[in-house]
Amino acid sequence: MKPFEAGHPAHQFAVLTFIRGGLVAIAITLLGGILAALYSVPSLAPWFQQVGLDLRQLRPIHTVFASAWVFLGGVAVVYRFLQDEGPPTAGDRWRLRIQVSTWAIAGLGILLTLALGVGTGREYVGFHPIFSLLILTGWVCYAWNFFRLAGKRFWERPVYVAMWGVGLLFFIVTFVEQHMWLVPGIFGDPVQDMRIQWKATGTLVGSFNLFVYGAVIYLGERISGDPSYGRSTTAYMLFGVGLLNSFTNFAHHSYHLPARESVKWIAFVVSMMEIIVLARAMFDLWRALRTPSDRAFCAARGSFAAAKWWTCAILFSAILISVPPLNAVIHGTYVVTGHAMGAMIGIDTMILLGAVIWILSEHIQAREGEAGWETLHTTAMRRALLGLNVSVAALVLWLHVVGTAVGVTRAVHAPGESYVPPEWVSAWSGIGFAVSGTLSLIFFALVLAQLWPPAFRYFRVSAERARRA
Repeated sequence: MKPFEAGHPAHQFAVLTFIRGGLVAIAITLLGGILAALYSVPSLAPWFQQVGLDLRQLRPIHTVFASAWVFLGGVAVVYRFLQDEGPPTAGDRWRLRIQVSTWAIAGLGILLTLALGVGTGREYVGFHPIFSLLILTGWVCYAWNFFRLAGKRFWERPVYVAMWGVGLLFFIVTFVEQHMWLVPGIFGDPVQDMRIQWKATGTLVGSFNLFVYGAVIYLGERISGDPSYGRSTTAYMLFGVGLLNSFTNFAHHSYHLPARESVKWIAFVVSMMEIIVLARAMFDLWRALRTPSDRAFCAARGSFAAAKWWTCAILFSAILISVPPLNAVIHGTYVVTGHAMGAMIGIDTMILLGAVIWILSEHIQAREGEAGWETLHTTAMRRALLGLNVSVAALVLWLHVVGTAVGVTRAVHAPGESYVPPEWVSAWSGIGFAVSGTLSLIFFALVLAQLWPPAFRYFRVSAERARRA
């Protein structure tokens, strides 16, 4: 395993570029999220409407760039791995340029058009389909570069390489499938359209789960210095159930649609298996990372420790969402939103933040020496991560409480009877959402304030070296 500076300049450029893009995506996600939270306050909604903003614009900005952050963070980790696999060819460098250019153009275009109200209303792909062509073009270039270097002896490598390779191909398949609504016959059948949309969305989540799971195993091995976990039984079990879950986890979103009961129960069982194995993997890796060493990974280890406990909490939430009778009560409420935010922030983001902290620390050390290593492992970073986890936990818990109250009271109403939410929900739901969301924003901003300078400090130097190479 090569140190950061021993890798080819083009790969160094790629790692830093996608980290930078991921941090920008987080910032946009936070902006869209806090505006959406403030919009939920009844007294503020009219003001947003007067300036031409509503949830039809704010929500897709929030969700699109949240998923973009997860993918960009995962891609940065993969390019860090590719640094160990040998120098890129001239073709690799051209494909990297195309990947960076198409994704940058797509990101800017998506942000501008969604802000102007130009969108499709689709889940995770609510932007104009023209940008999908740019995203897919960049993704194909990325796949080509990955398999050219990592494809040799592919199945003999550690399991995280297989996770990334399969997740990469899954994304291409599901991304195309998410645009099947453009076919008139499918769009004209609402039930068929919803089935395909949720199936494709579930596979999309499965693909970025494989990126995140691969990242945590890879970084766990790098930090602990023990390369055996990538070939362990637990790692292969996580890959197996994650792969199976990619085909089935959509079903708990479509219990309300006509389908076989066996399909629904298979989806429930498989989704429970995946998160249980993930919890086991996180505890195993945490034990390995607690091994004393001369070099402390305070912030990175803190992020992985938070992800470990979030995995256990999300397991409990997942059970509530996936059991069919309970799903009928809470589906379409803030419980689902809270679960998604808990998984996205508590598990995926905490793992990827740990990865980014480790990679940037390695990069700074190469530039500034041993003293540079401590740049991100400070008391300020520790407090920011602690505050972020506590505030997000409060936000997720509030969403679960409000969603459960709405779901239960809605369920006890007789058919045909008009539903009125509890008075306390109407009075406090938006305020609680806005307060906890604002606190989460503040601590996210504090974490970004720690990461932003080192992520951009040497970017121009690395870009120049990559062009010369």
